[in-house]
Amino acid sequence: MNVDRATELRRLARVLHKDSGTLDYLDPLNGLELQQLRSRIQLRLLDEFGPMFEKLAGAGKIAPDKLSAFLCKRIFGPALTANMSYYTPVHRAVSMCAHFDEEFMAEVAREQVPERAVRQLEELPVDIMRPVTRKLLESGDFHVMGGFTDHLPEEKVRELMEEIEDPADHLRVSAFAQRKDRIARLTAGFDDDMLREFIVVAFSHPEFLREVSLVTAAMDPEDQVRAAQITDGINPEYRKRARQLAEAEGLLDDLQAYFDA
Repeated sequence: MNVDRATELRRLARVLHKDSGTLDYLDPLNGLELQQLRSRIQLRLLDEFGPMFEKLAGAGKIAPDKLSAFLCKRIFGPALTANMSYYTPVHRAVSMCAHFDEEFMAEVAREQVPERAVRQLEELPVDIMRPVTRKLLESGDFHVMGGFTDHLPEEKVRELMEEIEDPADHLRVSAFAQRKDRIARLTAGFDDDMLREFIVVAFSHPEFLREVSLVTAAMDPEDQVRAAQITDGINPEYRKRARQLAEAEGLLDDLQAYFDA
């Protein structure tokens, strides 16, 4: 998978609680190197305290799930609960989640490293995840949502996207997701009216235009042609602007079908 540097820099900045504009000292690092740095930072607690988290998770096996969930909420808190979750059997973690409210689940999600929670994400019911998605959306935690988008089963992502009504919010989430190919497939599944809204928003807000270019570049040729036709229906001048950006970003070859349509 190609690691987009700008996307990874945004994610790293969130982990460091910094503005990405203040991280120019990281200019020598490419996208993959930034991703590796972010991963090391996020996993530093697990590297140092992993055995303790594992013991705490193991000790909870003797308590009913409802009691364990109560202890997580009232005693351990979201950060410790997130770190314990990686060592909790999947079926038990899913059962405990049924006893959490969406606010606590959202707090845990903010602390989790999605790469370490893949098995839980596979098993967790969408109905439990929907209110959490709404909470994260409400609080503007697009970086959290983007990270989980990369690691959730794709069909679950498709269902959870139904909770996002504003096309701009879709693009904000996408800006923190590395799997542009996945975003491209999901976007291609939108009807023409919704895709038209995306394009209008992207060309009305310059900060979104690069993201839409990356997503479109990851689409199949026939989907690129469809996107081009819808774009021309809005404003024929838009594709000229898109070409200028594609040339600057080195995306012309990936967007050949879009510009040839």
